Amino acid sequence: MGSNTSNLLLENDVYTLKKNVKALVIRDEYLVKSDTDGTLSLSVSENEKIHKSQELAIIYNNKINESINKEIQTLKDDIKAIEKENNSLKKGILYSKKEQLKILQGKVKSNTTSYYAESSGVLSLKYDEYEDVYTYDSLENITKEDIENTKNNFKKSKGDNGQVEEGDVIFRVINTNEIYIVFVNNDEKLFNEGDSVKIEMNKEKINGEIYRVYKKDDYFITIIKITQQNIGIFDTRNQEFDIIYRQMEALRIPKDSIVKQHKKRGVYVINEETKKPEFTEIKGNYYEDDDYIYIDFRENKINGIDTVDLYDRIILKPNFINRSIKIVN
Repeated sequence: MGSNTSNLLLENDVYTLKKNVKALVIRDEYLVKSDTDGTLSLSVSENEKIHKSQELAIIYNNKINESINKEIQTLKDDIKAIEKENNSLKKGILYSKKEQLKILQGKVKSNTTSYYAESSGVLSLKYDEYEDVYTYDSLENITKEDIENTKNNFKKSKGDNGQVEEGDVIFRVINTNEIYIVFVNNDEKLFNEGDSVKIEMNKEKINGEIYRVYKKDDYFITIIKITQQNIGIFDTRNQEFDIIYRQMEALRIPKDSIVKQHKKRGVYVINEETKKPEFTEIKGNYYEDDDYIYIDFRENKINGIDTVDLYDRIILKPNFINRSIKIVN
């Protein structure tokens, strides 16, 4: 039985500690809706960065005759050609055409509505109508039910040259400096306000910071603020993320090897002289996830903490038999 007892030699390695979470994405964003019926003409491209007061779109009232737009374009072409000739004899013709252009542009302008950015950010043509429900001001009110029950339901607006009606959403503006992910966490010691983390999504890592931790009934709500601008998180409302909260050099112990003795958690370390297992308490500086405990053995040595150490051999999956027998090499 001794020779069949599985054991593990503890060696140091660099480990990435992460937690998989289902999170709600909350942004500082707003929807822009049409004030009239007409044809939408976007002045910027989707996902383009915009600045405050920049013109974003124009809606041409459907009452405008298409022939006016064609006539305007013809006049612009004529004016450009005359100016290129630089012929003084055609100054009168040039003046006349410019006056005609002003009149036609005035007709068009009186039948158009322009839209400008209230703040800088990014323009998106996708929206889900949660923009006014989940806001920066609602962060403290988010519950487990919000996170579990809210679905991704993004739809696309009519887009450039689309026919819109009064009240239609024409685009969304996102402040890229204020994006948060909110998730449920049952371990109050795992995340602390101010800690730097990385959010892993679709094989991409995004920098973040623990912004707030709120105590709810029997769980905690953790909020991470994105500290790196990233387009990939603009058009999702609810998604799974891996939160990387620590990278460390450590000894990794499977939780199947952990036992309790006199209300203390520990492992059975094989005494190399007697070849018998001895209970050793796990204490000092360590971290854990669902499957492993990671022990910072160097920090423990510096602080004089007597616990498991480098090159200890521990019994895997200890039971009442193999934790009391002598180990045969």
